[in-house]
Amino acid sequence: MRLLDPTPLEAALLKTFHGLYGARGFPSPERVYVRSRANTGAGRYVDLDAEVADSELDDGYLDLGGSFVEMEGIPNGLMAVIRIKDRRPDQLEIAVYGNDPWDGEEREWSIT
Repeated sequence: MRLLDPTPLEAALLKTFHGLYGARGFPSPERVYVRSRANTGAGRYVDLDAEVADSELDDGYLDLGGSFVEMEGIPNGLMAVIRIKDRRPDQLEIAVYGNDPWDGEEREWSIT
């Protein structure tokens, strides 16, 4: 299977998660690769593969700790969570707040 690099938005989110959870073993963005991604019309599922050593991450979900993504054309912004499975980042989910559509295009954005 050919692994893909994260998009700029995905890489920025992974960097944010690393900043929040790195002390518990969340890997740096350079050690996380994309197996696949699917846009849903209201978000994106990104299946991950990660090099992890000494993880203290519990299986479940990690959030952005109160941050969110502001993006041009999406009035209510986007949220993101990471699913942890077997102590490794397994999937990044990015989704709109509310009923706004998102075509998956990464227009100008910031994480606030």
